[in-house]
Amino acid sequence: MKQALDLWFINPRDQEFQEPSFHEKDLNNLEVLSDRRLFREEINQYFDDVKKKIFIYLSQLKEELLLEFPHGCEYCRFTLILAQFRHLHTHMGMIMGFIIDDENLWSSVLGLEMPFPEEGYSKYM
Repeated sequence: MKQALDLWFINPRDQEFQEPSFHEKDLNNLEVLSDRRLFREEINQYFDDVKKKIFIYLSQLKEELLLEFPHGCEYCRFTLILAQFRHLHTHMGMIMGFIIDDENLWSSVLGLEMPFPEEGYSKYM
């Protein structure tokens, strides 16, 4: 998911995009089993790098630019951002499906109509 955010959030057609140093062909392809072992430090550093990159991008993004298309890209900025939210929610739904099936645990939902808990709460019903 981090690689998708890194590539697709800003401009998936950016000719200067750099994969992380640990990347190898098909590492981001769920259809291909990789022998590459990722270390927690690599993953955490990549998370921090992608987070920083996206925060800088969003802090400089003006509303009038949302409907413009990044250089060489067939999607506008607004579509790219929403597509990544959809992508993340799809993965979260899949993960929750595995948890429900394996553990018979259903996640609690914090909606906007109820106050958020001030202290700890049960993550599962």
